[in-house]
Amino acid sequence: MRISTKTLASLLLVTVVATAVPGISQIPKGKRRQGSQFDRLLQRHDRKGEIRAEILGISPLLLRDLQKRMTFEEIGRKYGFSSVRSFRLALLGKLKNELRQRGWTQQRIERFVVARSSRVS
Repeated sequence: MRISTKTLASLLLVTVVATAVPGISQIPKGKRRQGSQFDRLLQRHDRKGEIRAEILGISPLLLRDLQKRMTFEEIGRKYGFSSVRSFRLALLGKLKNELRQRGWTQQRIERFVVARSSRVS
C-alpha cells in the first residue's frame, strides 16, 4: 500500500469515530455537498480505491467500474458485507493492521485515538 503513515493514522481516527457513533456518517455537512464527511475523506485519501478494493477482495479497477453503476452500499452487499457499518469495522481492522506492520504498537494506536478523537467528533 502506498499511503503514508500519517494518512493511515488520520483514516484510522475518523473510522473509529464513525463506527463509534452509528449514523454520524449519514449526516451531510452542507446542502450542496454529496455524501458524508467520512465518505469524502476516505475517497480523497483512497483515490485509487486500493484499500476499499482490498477489503472487498476485488481489484481497484473493478471497484471503480462498479462505482459508476452502483452505490457503495450495493457493492458491499454484493461482496459479503451486510451493511456499511460492517465494512467500516473491517476497514478499522485493516488500518490497525497496516499501522502495526509499520511499527506502531497497540498502545501507541490507542493513545493516538484517545488523544485526538475528541477533536474529530
